[in-house]
Amino acid sequence: VMLVAVNEAWVRVRDADGAILLERILQPGESYILPRSERPATLRAGASSNVFFMVNGETYGPAGSNGAVVSNVALSADSLTERYARVDPDAGAQSAEAVRVAEAALEQSLDQLSD
Repeated sequence: VMLVAVNEAWVRVRDADGAILLERILQPGESYILPRSERPATLRAGASSNVFFMVNGETYGPAGSNGAVVSNVALSADSLTERYARVDPDAGAQSAEAVRVAEAALEQSLDQLSD
């Protein structure tokens, strides 16, 4: 599971025990790959319409509506694919950008693994 920001968004990711894994403003085009865990981390995000998720090579989201804060979003593949719709890149500029950014971040991550 990877978080992807299409515009600035404040995010806090906590592991299942409550420890903060990430807390900062993600910049446009920035991503964060969640560490594998048996119990899902959770997300709290401001400007949540700018936060998307990549799950198994597909982009889902956004995490919330324009200007909204979301809390306690379970960051497991099953939960995200049940809660959010897969992004249609033809649905508008933000959707197309979310897919573009997510695919670029995934490609960069795969390149780093192969180095």
